[in-house]
Amino acid sequence: MSAAPQPTSSLERIPSLDFLRGIAILGILFINIENFAYPDSWSPWKYGFESSIDHTVRFWVYFITQGKFYTLFALLFGVGFYIFLERQSKKHAGLLAIDIYARRLFWLFLIGVCHAYVIWSGDVLYHYAICGFLLFPFRSFKTKNLIWVIGCLCLLQLVKSTEQTVRRQNLKANYVQAMSIPEVDRSADDAKNIRLWSNRTMQCQPDTTQVSPPKPTFIDGLKSSYEHASVHEGMLYYKGLLIPSLIVMLLGIVFYRAGIFIDYTVWKHYWWVTFVVLILGLTINFIRYYHWTYAYFDPVTELWKAWLFTFPKEVLGVGYALLLNGLSQKFLHRTRMSLNSKIGKTALSNYLFQNILLGFVFYGYGLALYNQFSRFELLWMVGGIWFVQLVITYWWMQKHSQGPVEWLWRKLTYSSFRR
Repeated sequence: MSAAPQPTSSLERIPSLDFLRGIAILGILFINIENFAYPDSWSPWKYGFESSIDHTVRFWVYFITQGKFYTLFALLFGVGFYIFLERQSKKHAGLLAIDIYARRLFWLFLIGVCHAYVIWSGDVLYHYAICGFLLFPFRSFKTKNLIWVIGCLCLLQLVKSTEQTVRRQNLKANYVQAMSIPEVDRSADDAKNIRLWSNRTMQCQPDTTQVSPPKPTFIDGLKSSYEHASVHEGMLYYKGLLIPSLIVMLLGIVFYRAGIFIDYTVWKHYWWVTFVVLILGLTINFIRYYHWTYAYFDPVTELWKAWLFTFPKEVLGVGYALLLNGLSQKFLHRTRMSLNSKIGKTALSNYLFQNILLGFVFYGYGLALYNQFSRFELLWMVGGIWFVQLVITYWWMQKHSQGPVEWLWRKLTYSSFRR
């Protein structure tokens, strides 16, 4: 009779991964807080722009953070997927290792769904769980073949960007053609083509309309989440994020196999590669988010620019991963239990706690501070939430070896196996 499967011990953890995970959790707050604070957080002009400095703040926040920490977290998810199965396969032969990880993903999916319906409909955990199931076949692929798969997925994204750009080119061409026709001779379709392009190229003024906080009561919040979260309708993942997520997760597996998360010096030119990726990522993101912030009314109709804008956050997110991984190993190896690494060890708990706190601050059933802060003022709130998380995490980890949700996740994963 074989022993019941056991979770990975804290001694088996890789310090650099905890450090990176902590950075990802803290960094992702820059964008998530906007989703709680504004009716249309993605707009470059609608809400939170009380002065010119707010446009500057939005540019820098999006330039430095938008999607980058999501990318970092997705890359780490891919690494964690591979490490977990690798270690379980050494401990347990046959299908048991697969059973353990499948159960782990199943409970992550349910935790994510509960989070989406009870706390915030923008949850990404259940999306990660689905991606985790899709990663199973690739675990046995040779690294060379994984790189080919990544290349094919990137090609799919480029094809998608090309199609979107061609549609914009057609809209512009239809507009130009309609405008060349005397106004008295224009058809209804001509008027429609003019209206469509004019709407897309219109410069707008900030919207200062007072907006009532969403979710005035907790029950109303549940109803609202039910309307926005679509898991019950069969939407088990975010369609637009699926392929980018898989690309980054597979890249995480490639990096882990290369050994850089344990010893970055296995790459002879590690720092050169890191700086090239960083400079490339910063350049692309500067162009991308400068356009998005200050030239949002000028749709991208050039194919080269559309291709350049296809992977901005992924490239810079990978650059961040390489830079922080090297720095953590080079300078932080004596402080493996640093406060940031504690955040990384309790990443799931801290992610959920962030959103619970944001819901309390901005929604109607809490402090109802919805749409009350400018983009600049939100930066102070980010710092305040970081302080709260760091203090609580430090206190918790003085008494426990893992976060409360991590404990529950492990308990659900490993309990009830037949002995």
